Amino acid sequence: MQSEVGWHSYLVAQFNRKVLVVEDDALLRSLIASNLEADGFAVQATGSAASARKIADEFDPDVALLDIELGSGPTGIDLALILRKTLPEIALVFLTHIPEPRVVGVDNRKIPKNAAYLAKDRITDPKMLNQAIDAALRGRAGKEFRDDKRDYALADLSRSQLAVLQMVALGMSNTEIARERDTTIRAVENLVKRAFQAAGINTESGGNPRVNAAREYIRIAGLPHGK
Repeated sequence: MQSEVGWHSYLVAQFNRKVLVVEDDALLRSLIASNLEADGFAVQATGSAASARKIADEFDPDVALLDIELGSGPTGIDLALILRKTLPEIALVFLTHIPEPRVVGVDNRKIPKNAAYLAKDRITDPKMLNQAIDAALRGRAGKEFRDDKRDYALADLSRSQLAVLQMVALGMSNTEIARERDTTIRAVENLVKRAFQAAGINTESGGNPRVNAAREYIRIAGLPHGK
């Protein structure tokens, strides 16, 4: 942990660093932007990927602070890859409630090199976000700032099992899932069964296992976006 003198020196060093904040929750976006401005950063904030691209062209940020789920359209990871093409040196920090990208069907390998990945509940520590930004700027976002590398519930599910669990959470029937995945209902039934087993969903006790599975997915990953 940095001393108070060391932390002050860090803040001075970061003065005039430019941060682009992309967060679709207006209140959280405002709080993050205000805290960063108070710490000496120049900040531009927006709630969508489309406006973020326009802002980036004029603002030329040093750092992009990105939520992953931004509603319909590109995800924060999609946006990060776009920004890296036009601004190769930009530092990236993902802020999300998602324990790791596979939960929402995103390949882990899409996380750009040297990016930080923080669960939103960690930024209750006001210094944590600044430390993650510093690590990303220096290209040293190690395990301390990679929450997607930690163990979490549903970690043992395959990509297809996570995908089908998300569809169950969306309220889709096996017939609808089969149509979405372009497969048979029997194949979906088997996949759903294996997904429930891997997720520890008890299908023998009372209650609706699909409802229990949906609750577990939402508890871990939040409400899924519709197709």
